[in-house]
Formats: sequence, C-alpha cells, structure tokens
Amino acid sequence: MIRAAIERGDCDAVSAARPLVANNDLVQMFKRGLDTAPEPCSYCNKCLVNVVENPLGCYDERRFRSRDEMIAQIMSVYTPAAEVRA
Repeated sequence: MIRAAIERGDCDAVSAARPLVANNDLVQMFKRGLDTAPEPCSYCNKCLVNVVENPLGCYDERRFRSRDEMIAQIMSVYTPAAEVRA
C-alpha cells in the first residue's frame, strides 16, 4: 500500500508510528519485499496506555505466540536509563 502510494506520486514519504511500534523490524520487512507485516498492528491502543509506565512497544498479546515472546519483542529496543549512563 505504501509502495503503491509513493510510486503513483500520491505522496513523497510516509509516516508509520504504530505499525513500526508493533513491528520494530518493519523497515527490514519492506527491504525484503513484503508490503505488509505478517502480524500487522491491530490498532488496539495498548501501546499508548502502557507507554506512561512501561517501555514503548506492542502490548497486544493476540499478535504473539506467548506473553514471553511479546515481552522479548518490546525489550528488544529498550535500554534502561542506568545502562545508557554507564
């Protein structure tokens, strides 16, 4: 969909906030030729609810095989502040 819009000249660029939060390797998926992620963002807004107290990530457990898989994906882009300062 994004590729088609750019190729038609409908836009010069796109922004993908929640889809990128849901699939932090989305750019690599596009590089591999996929037009959509295998488990796309469900727009459940759980990422927005959790961001106040937890790392930014997709908290829709339905998208994952297990809760542990969900937590691993969320933590894959999170570095605690103490580690950043060290």
